[in-house]
Amino acid sequence: MALCASCQVEVATGKFCPTCGKQLVDNSAPIESQVSAPVITPRNNLAMWAHLWPVIGAVIGCFTIFPWFVLWLPGLLIRGSATSTDFDRRHATESLNFQLSLLVYSAAATVLVVLTIGLGILLMGPALIGLAIAALVFSIMAMNAATSGREYRYPLSIRFVK
Repeated sequence: MALCASCQVEVATGKFCPTCGKQLVDNSAPIESQVSAPVITPRNNLAMWAHLWPVIGAVIGCFTIFPWFVLWLPGLLIRGSATSTDFDRRHATESLNFQLSLLVYSAAATVLVVLTIGLGILLMGPALIGLAIAALVFSIMAMNAATSGREYRYPLSIRFVK
């Protein structure tokens, strides 16, 4: 039997908690033999890609307009994959919700600029630049959490998909 240090749930099999995704502590092994460093597994890599691909797509989107409309696609693909675990699906859902939220915020800013006949750009321009910087920082934090086997919730994210 292993015990999750975070949510205090006993788990019979596996190395990660099915509830919170953190690495389990083996009750029978001595504490010195338990490794606290993050273990990178294919599971963590797939969850990390759910957060990394939108960042790559946004950089490519600086040179072309097409990727801006598909930044949410990796989250949707990982969620629907037959090989993804619950941990991957939770991270993909978070990434999907955040990218859809950014799309809604950008669309609202664009509508405001059009309705004010361009005067809204004085307010929305700096706001969108700040939102882009925040999105980059939050994505890096989410990639770090996914690689470490931890859960992450994006701030400023609307929960479109459960």
